[in-house]
Amino acid sequence: MGAIQALDQLAKQAGIEDGWWDFFGKWREVPEETRRVFLTAMGFDVSTPEAAAHSLNEFDLRPWRRWLEPVKVFMSGDADPWVSLTLPAYHDKDRLKWEIIEESGSDHPFYVQTDTLEWIEERFVDGRMVKRWKLRLPFLPSLGYHSLVIHVPNGPAFTMRIIVAPEQAYRSPSTEAACGCWGVSTQIYALRNANDWGVGTYKALEDTAVRAARLGAACVGVNPLHALFPEQPERFSPYAPSSRRFLATHFIDVESMPEFGECPTAKRLFNSPGFQANLARLRGYPLVDYVGVAQLQRPILTQLYQHFVTKHRKGISPRGQAFREFLALGGTELETFCLFEIVRQAMVAKGHSGYWRHWPAAWQNPQSAECRTLLNDRREEVEYFAWLQFVADEQLAQAHRAGREAGSPIGLYRDLGVGLAGDGAEAWCGQKHLALGVSVGAPPDPLAPKGQDWGLLPFSPLALYESGYAPFIAVMSENMRHAGAMRLDHAMSLQRLYWVPPGMSADNGAYVRYPVDDLFALVALESQRHRCLVIGEDLGNVPEGFRERMDRFSLFTYRVMIFEKTSPTEFKAGNSYDIRALTTFGTHDLPSLRGWWDGADIDVRERLHLYPQDEMVARERENRALDREQILKLLQDNNLLPADFVLTLPLDDTQTRQLCAALYRFLAGARSRLMMVQIEDVLGLKMQMNVPGTIDQHPNWRYRFPLDADAIFADERMVSLAEMLTTVRPCAAQKGKATP
Repeated sequence: MGAIQALDQLAKQAGIEDGWWDFFGKWREVPEETRRVFLTAMGFDVSTPEAAAHSLNEFDLRPWRRWLEPVKVFMSGDADPWVSLTLPAYHDKDRLKWEIIEESGSDHPFYVQTDTLEWIEERFVDGRMVKRWKLRLPFLPSLGYHSLVIHVPNGPAFTMRIIVAPEQAYRSPSTEAACGCWGVSTQIYALRNANDWGVGTYKALEDTAVRAARLGAACVGVNPLHALFPEQPERFSPYAPSSRRFLATHFIDVESMPEFGECPTAKRLFNSPGFQANLARLRGYPLVDYVGVAQLQRPILTQLYQHFVTKHRKGISPRGQAFREFLALGGTELETFCLFEIVRQAMVAKGHSGYWRHWPAAWQNPQSAECRTLLNDRREEVEYFAWLQFVADEQLAQAHRAGREAGSPIGLYRDLGVGLAGDGAEAWCGQKHLALGVSVGAPPDPLAPKGQDWGLLPFSPLALYESGYAPFIAVMSENMRHAGAMRLDHAMSLQRLYWVPPGMSADNGAYVRYPVDDLFALVALESQRHRCLVIGEDLGNVPEGFRERMDRFSLFTYRVMIFEKTSPTEFKAGNSYDIRALTTFGTHDLPSLRGWWDGADIDVRERLHLYPQDEMVARERENRALDREQILKLLQDNNLLPADFVLTLPLDDTQTRQLCAALYRFLAGARSRLMMVQIEDVLGLKMQMNVPGTIDQHPNWRYRFPLDADAIFADERMVSLAEMLTTVRPCAAQKGKATP
């Protein structure tokens, strides 16, 4: 086999697709160098032709050199469950003991003589005959994570993970009802309440959840709450997190913490004139000043932690016990996540980069002797970050619980980002599961002719399999905690992701396949275990058959009205929408209703020179004008706006309110079982939370609402809209009857 042929074959077996059709209908073949970079990121040595051939041979032999595979996922209805057993031929007559150990701890031992099993295939490996047999399971355990163990006579034991998943994800009663339901979507940083310190908090989210529920909303959707970078508050994008397994702590409501009411030192600092002046300044800003917020929070939180250690951590108080239980539940994963912050501080203090891959080798490995010593020497500082997670977790749990108790059948609807920052905690803690040195992006389209590089790290599909999918499961599980629904950002990542090689333009990327059947099954399993509805954000380049698979697993699709067309000049009728779908007018990456109607997003992109070609601006303005006309016709044909409705630009307050009511009445009448209302639309705000393709040219992730939660949900525009929605979609309006 030639060198290029070996490289091509290895790339195919590793899941790297050899090309893709671009937006313009042109087949784009993946360059050899791209395949080489991706294979290297997956752990293969392809530095020379001989190395590539050796790597291919080793990869081909890998399953023949182990008795059991790392994992096998079964569906609960599997009528003939079995695993492959691969062992040297001299074990043919051995009487093997094997056992199924259930997640609950129940142990089921069995015995079998090897050559009584069903033979599958055989081959010579490393100079000896190796045979593969079919080991049938006498039963399937219940849904969950179990182990299968084979005991070698007078030798070691081999273990694999067996996972039993449901045929479908959790189906919420509120979205199964024919009338459907509605919810409110928001960005947590935009929320206000009397006690915030210049940024929205988990307590403000609780207030929003309660007040929305009282108006009949089934849920409150919120942006990703992933852990960011405590020592770098200027890095506040919720979609470029340090870790998706843990929570952002700058959303903690300091004044509602029990320690705040107990600690006189913190109270004195809080009541000082200088602190109060800074607090008033930050609260008054229309935008979040994340650096200023951090400067306010740090000294107070430090004082509160010292108080907690003295009064609770070392004593037997209920709060101290709750923290110890939280530490035990978090285990080594929580400990290592917190250790990262201490190691990072130490490295930066010594003049090193904040990026862990540039640190001395010993500090790149969380399990090194140096890292373990630092952990023991600075245990209390490490636990400070665990305590912040403890507080954030209890406040988020309270927000979800309060919304449910107020009558919301779903509660919080959380968002899971598609990737993570390469220099963050999740990458450091779980580096062996990631494709280091590449990033996630998107292929070219009309607005990005060179494609997009999002700068986020992806999981390595091969490493996921070798780990028994542990990191994927953990991310799913943690983001379904304290939630009744979860949105999968860029859900197509369950099947494939577009990887981009470093230092190359994004149009030199390629799609990499993932074990789609297993990942869908795992999403369904975690969904059922947490009783959490799953919405897959399926916008963009969707693989053939993907949406059908989503429907088969009962995952909701994601439908944005302004993209839902039957032709370039005609919007979908309400009865043409998918039933199992979430519908919304826009998203965080689009302008508000008023901003879209006025073309404010086009103005921004033109001002920031985001259009590759000047003529694209005029073309988009023409298309927007046509879209406005078609939407008006759609609303008038459905008797939602009078035929003589006068449209002027820019919209005035009255027109904005009429359009908002009509558009949401249209969506309320659509077939989709869940629809979401954006607060900025109802308030008539002209804002765009995030402009894709920008970093600091636009105040991304910083806009705040002008009203607090009390005022928003007492606003007559919100009240009247809620009354209409609850009339059309009444299934969530029965207060206090949410399912447990």
